[in-house]
Amino acid sequence: MPAMTIVYTMRTWPTCEELRVAWKEKGIEFEERVVEESQTFMDEAREYGESVPLIIHPDGHVEEGFEGEWG
Repeated sequence: MPAMTIVYTMRTWPTCEELRVAWKEKGIEFEERVVEESQTFMDEAREYGESVPLIIHPDGHVEEGFEGEWG
């Protein structure tokens, strides 16, 4: 399990930007992994789901895509 929440994103995807802005405003710490910048990140993300943002919480809970307000 990750020690910190990991968020797989794409730079050009609007919901990813919404999450980045909302979490930064709320002071929520996370490790961002931009899938179009790394084949390794893309492969990792595909193990969890198909939609970004893809959130992997330290307890193993996975949230895929936009499901409303985060945090």
